[in-house]
This record gives sequence, structure tokens and C-alpha cells, in this order.
Amino acid sequence: MLECPENLLYNLRHMWVEKLPGRKKRARVGMTHYREEELPEILSLDLPMVGDEVEIDDECFHLHLPSGVIEHVPIPLTGRILEINREVLDRPDLIHVDPYKHWLVEMEYDEPAEFELLIEPRRYVAYVESL
Repeated sequence: MLECPENLLYNLRHMWVEKLPGRKKRARVGMTHYREEELPEILSLDLPMVGDEVEIDDECFHLHLPSGVIEHVPIPLTGRILEINREVLDRPDLIHVDPYKHWLVEMEYDEPAEFELLIEPRRYVAYVESL
């Protein structure tokens, strides 16, 4: 059974978004369980820098894999990077331990309407099951 927390929203590129309650226009972003299961060991990753301006679907996460291939991962919202998860930066294996606990970045989003492009857990699970 696909793990898919109910408090998150998802995109079809297997990223999740959590609106942070009590923090105006702030969200956390991470990879879904489905995406991390499809990946081999992650040797290292590159995250955007605090202060970077990002556009929806910018491939601003780069995962270095044992095959030497770099997996480019898009961000699901437009905005500014406020914080990166240094724990994951230092230990990328944590993504395989729990991809929902170990988020990648916290950001201030610019376009609330972009949340309409995200889907609820039930629809995300149906999408993954159709693959």
C-alpha cells in the first residue's frame, strides 16, 4: 500500500507540498514515497540556496546516484527558498528512511493559485496505481 499522508498535496512528478499553518505563504517541499522507492541509493544531493528565487517546475534538486546519473527533480511551486534541510543535505539516505519526515526545502510561495495544480492524496494514490 502506498504511503501518502493526508495533510499533504502532491504533483504528478512525485513531489509533495505541505502548507505550514500559522506561517503566511510558507510551505515545505519533499519527495514522495513512490519517487524515493524508484531511486537507488542517493549518494548526495544539491539543493537550491537560501534566498534563491525558483519557478514552478524548475529542476532545482539534483540527486547523485551510484550509476553516476544525476536525477533532476522539479520544484512544485514558485517562490523563494527560506530554508534547506541541512540534515538531509548531510545524510541523503534519510530520504529513503522517511521521505515525508525529511523534507528538502521550506519556501515562501508567490502564487497561491498554483495549489490548484496539486492533487489530494486520494487522487495521487489513484495516479500512482495507474502507472
